[in-house]
Amino acid sequence: METKMYNKYNYYRNTYAVYKEVNPADLHFSVWHYVSKSGSSYFYTKEGVYRLSNHWGRAAKCRWVLSAADNKMYVSKGRSRIGYAKWGDFYENSESTKAYFIKVDYQKMEVTYDHKSRDTSAQAIYRTAKETQKIIIKVKRLLLTNAWSKYYEYDDLEVLRKELIDELIF
Repeated sequence: METKMYNKYNYYRNTYAVYKEVNPADLHFSVWHYVSKSGSSYFYTKEGVYRLSNHWGRAAKCRWVLSAADNKMYVSKGRSRIGYAKWGDFYENSESTKAYFIKVDYQKMEVTYDHKSRDTSAQAIYRTAKETQKIIIKVKRLLLTNAWSKYYEYDDLEVLRKELIDELIF
């Protein structure tokens, strides 16, 4: 399978990427190359692209996630943050392709998704972006609430929680 090469002329067309958060004080430029209609700003280098935005996750027909300095994955609206992605960090994003898998951090009680090109496990189940989002919503409900547990008999809530979530994602 041939890997598509991305650059400043095509990275914004149906792609997935994980941007790494950058401290604004570490930037060595003051003028952005491009500002989108939604207000995101972009600065291009030979190796990749910086993005300043207050919305991460879905951007037009792309799925761009911010891996923040505190290791959280941002996929929603909030304060503006700057991320950087190398051109090699971009992958094709097709709404009909089963290209995404779900990751759960039970310690932090967080659920995220990633592209199959970045998968290092042998057990991941790949889904379309839409299917992935539906399951993430269900997993978040199981992770962050307890009201659902009254319908089950169990000895340990955390064991039950993990079993149900694993059943959903695997």
